[in-house]
Amino acid sequence: MHFFIDEGGTFTANAGWSAVCSLALPHKEVGPARREIDFLSRQWPRVNGELKGGSLSASHLQALVEVLYRHDAILHVYGIDVAGEDPAAIAHHKALQCEGITKYLAPTHHPQFVAQVKALRAALERMPPQLYVQCVLMSELVATAIEDNLMYFAQRRPRELGKFEWTIDAKDPVRVSPQEAWWRDTLAPLQESKSREDPMRFVREPAFDYNHFDKKFLFEKELWHPDKPRELTAGYDIKKVISERISFVDSRSETLIQAVDILTSFSRRWLSGSIDDNDITRSLGRLQILKNIQGKPQVLHLVTMSRKGGRRSSKLKANTMALAGRVMIKRVRKSAA
Repeated sequence: MHFFIDEGGTFTANAGWSAVCSLALPHKEVGPARREIDFLSRQWPRVNGELKGGSLSASHLQALVEVLYRHDAILHVYGIDVAGEDPAAIAHHKALQCEGITKYLAPTHHPQFVAQVKALRAALERMPPQLYVQCVLMSELVATAIEDNLMYFAQRRPRELGKFEWTIDAKDPVRVSPQEAWWRDTLAPLQESKSREDPMRFVREPAFDYNHFDKKFLFEKELWHPDKPRELTAGYDIKKVISERISFVDSRSETLIQAVDILTSFSRRWLSGSIDDNDITRSLGRLQILKNIQGKPQVLHLVTMSRKGGRRSSKLKANTMALAGRVMIKRVRKSAA
């Protein structure tokens, strides 16, 4: 699987809704999809040579989604309305994260390791709130995208699960920013730590083929605990899944990063209520996976980092978007009697 990730908005209170999006395609579909989008969009308006969602219409979005849908693309959207969040709660959330990074350092740890971990904490402490919020959403996005795409393609294209690649829109085309470096370096360890409490879900039934994923990423390791001896356990090498092939690229050089920028832009405007168009709503829904959350159809992931919470999307046409989504469980055709 090849994942393309972009963000939209500044994650500040005056920006309204901000979002991060992941667009996943099977590796065999990346080249054909890229070429088809390049051909399709050759007469589309551009901003400094790039396709940007803000300059495109509903018909452009529909045409793009049609191409991506035929190439088995899966979209994940995480949104947050920072204007509705409590700044003190965000600061508290960040403080807990900082504390958690160094919480279990012990005198038995190698001095170089201790220094590296403390440097990661110091970098997080210096990070502005808006970049921290973005990091949190990006991490949640990656975790969900991995789990959902595993479950979806284990039923349809299981060979794709033997390789994961991540391409991310770079903030600076010349260098990796400090925030990007921190997120890249901590993503896998934090995901591994989280998985101890909340492991990835798998469906162990014949219709779900995880053999290629197991062969590449299943391994045994000694699991360290702060309060008891190490134990040998089997698990998945999350670092290998995430960090082995990850790159930050200039969006001008990658059509599929521009594609996810378009999807992110339309998703943000949809969340803010500035779009009230059923065709756009259904188009965005077509690429997402339909889930039932507490009995309600849902595709978007709306995040709050405080009890106060952001403005919810109750007035939006959420059902229209959700019901256009892809089903997770592959339908089995019944043979004729």
